[in-house]
Amino acid sequence: MKRQNKTILLIFFLTLIVTVAVLINVFLVSVERIHVRSMTNLDSYVDSVSTASETITAQRGNIYDANGEIVAQDVKTYDIICYLDSSRVAAGNKIAYVDDPEYTSSVLSEILDMDKETIYKYLSQKGLYQTELGPQGRNLSEETRDEIISNTSLHGIGFKESSKRVYPKLADFAPYLIGFAQSDENGKLIGKMGLELYLNDELSGTDGTHTYQMSKAGYVLPGMYEEYVKEENGYDVYTTIDYSIQEALEASFDDIQTVNNASKAWGAVVEINTGKILAWGQTPSFDPNVLNIEDYLNTGSQFAYEPGSVFKSIIYAAAIDMGVYDGNTTYDSSTYCYSSHGNTPYRTYSSDNFGCITNAAGKSWGTINFDYGLIYSSNVATMTLLEKYVGTKNYIDYVYNFGFFQEVDTDGIEEVKGVKNYYYPSEKLSLTYGQGSSVTMLQLLQAYTAIFGNGEMLKPYYIDKIVDSDTNEVIYQGERTVVSTPIKESTARQLQSILERVVSDKAGTAQYYAVDEVNIMAKTGTSEISLIGEGYNSDDSISSIMLAYPAENPQYMIYYAYISPYNYLNHLNSSVIKQLISKVAVLTRSNVEASRSERTYEKFIMPDITNMDIEDVMETVSSLPVDVVVIGDGTSVTGQYPISGSTVYSNAKVMLLTDGNSIALPDFTGWTRKEVINYWNLSGIKMTLNGYGIVKEQSMMPYSIVTSGCEVVLTLEDIRQNSEKAEAGEN
Repeated sequence: MKRQNKTILLIFFLTLIVTVAVLINVFLVSVERIHVRSMTNLDSYVDSVSTASETITAQRGNIYDANGEIVAQDVKTYDIICYLDSSRVAAGNKIAYVDDPEYTSSVLSEILDMDKETIYKYLSQKGLYQTELGPQGRNLSEETRDEIISNTSLHGIGFKESSKRVYPKLADFAPYLIGFAQSDENGKLIGKMGLELYLNDELSGTDGTHTYQMSKAGYVLPGMYEEYVKEENGYDVYTTIDYSIQEALEASFDDIQTVNNASKAWGAVVEINTGKILAWGQTPSFDPNVLNIEDYLNTGSQFAYEPGSVFKSIIYAAAIDMGVYDGNTTYDSSTYCYSSHGNTPYRTYSSDNFGCITNAAGKSWGTINFDYGLIYSSNVATMTLLEKYVGTKNYIDYVYNFGFFQEVDTDGIEEVKGVKNYYYPSEKLSLTYGQGSSVTMLQLLQAYTAIFGNGEMLKPYYIDKIVDSDTNEVIYQGERTVVSTPIKESTARQLQSILERVVSDKAGTAQYYAVDEVNIMAKTGTSEISLIGEGYNSDDSISSIMLAYPAENPQYMIYYAYISPYNYLNHLNSSVIKQLISKVAVLTRSNVEASRSERTYEKFIMPDITNMDIEDVMETVSSLPVDVVVIGDGTSVTGQYPISGSTVYSNAKVMLLTDGNSIALPDFTGWTRKEVINYWNLSGIKMTLNGYGIVKEQSMMPYSIVTSGCEVVLTLEDIRQNSEKAEAGEN
């Protein structure tokens, strides 16, 4: 009992001592201006205690491609701060302000590559406690900061940490979809275009604050009030854009300018059964790191143009869907002269007519059937279908049902609706073959998901998901969205069979786009370019193609268009687009095969295994039906592919980067190009890939140790034809 009393008494005295000490400290700080803990005389620091608050900038979220590769991220940068107030002192009475503006300006001008006089004007300002040096003093690299710090003869120089947005994939990664972000006057990154603008709030996060008491010289003494409100970093955004496919599309733009003398080109690749946009681009384009922007318009959605004969599929779809189409029925394919009842056109052979319309280049095939009307791309076929079978009212209803002259409204893509001209007889006739009214590529892509699919029209989209990087919680998940069902599935299948013949028939207009890698179906287009209020451009035209593959069961679609000097034979000069088709077909082949047998695959969510011991990781993943590839001889995992939270299917390659310095090459034989690129990005080894398809040869033997300066060359080949022969029992 006495021991308990002594304990209580001891606690009482200790509490009393602490309380008295705190009161004395408060008294000395407030009245005598002595900081007890540091025994510092505060007279030289404060006249009165002041409270300051500064913003802790949240890190902007990353943007990724479909494979989890970073395409937009923040890098740490520094803004230079120059202290000008001579009353500012540092510990030991060291100089803590710019005491020699002339000398400081001279040194900084060399390091910052900035005009010396401009710097001097900043540093010689009167009455300021501190100053910055304008745009050239912001977003400095860590190397530049260290160079300034290393110059010990400079006084009064400080730095504020900030961020700069960088785009590792440069112009190759759909800049008109991704956009760009820039720092505002406060150093805060703000989205200015594309996804960066559309999801600016989600990417930005919420800034934190640091509130504290300080002396008038800007110093915080131990024991003064200080509070942190933690920042919340921005969400990460994953897109559906596949970098390898996007790269192939961008490469074609360079070639089309040279080979076809194109002044402008645009195109996209879309997964038919989901609406996912796998690639989207145009030329001229820009590098978001440099912002060398010539044209701010997203051509695929903000450029409305007369699409030409790719639009003929719409009138054919209407006729088939209404049950009034017989592909074997014949018509007169010669020049179509027309008159009208009111505003409803009809064909006349009388010289008393409103005008005459011919097929391209004035061609006539005599009497042919309607199937061949589409195969040959006959304007007269579509006008005859309108007049005799579909009707002008029914046709425009189908056009609307396919989403034309309306916004697609997908993922914040800025767009125009196009212009419908459908009043006069000539306008009604010309819309059947894609002239007289304007649409956008985005509208065409949406409409053709129904034609190449099962009759359901899907909204194209490119934002796959938005993820909280701290918790891996999926905040938003993109998904397949059915806008409407403009045609029956049977209609789509029948039209697909004709579009396949547009390629396979020896007289089909798309025969020149056939490739060895895959069977395709397609519709070509050549259209005049309208000059608003001034007729048409007689010098240039738009050549285009809409295609899907494999023709047996369409999975992917490609649209491609370019402006060049008019040449009726442009479609014969198809080498650039054929090369694109071949590349994309090879890149997507494994995905096509997986989609056909996905139900037989096991799947699971990839865990986060970074910073774990490699032995523990191997125990974790060894039970999974995957092929594990370890990069390096370290003991801890520093990187992984796929990233955590990704869906992984059985037999996929899981790559683990360790903290070891010695890397032994795997046997790449049989690896796909996509798998090699993932290994390349994770390992950092210098690699060159020759060809597309599956790895056949590698320049360094498997299990060789990669040394500094080594370059691994891999040769890939398309094995599709060989495998098909083997399946057929051919030698």
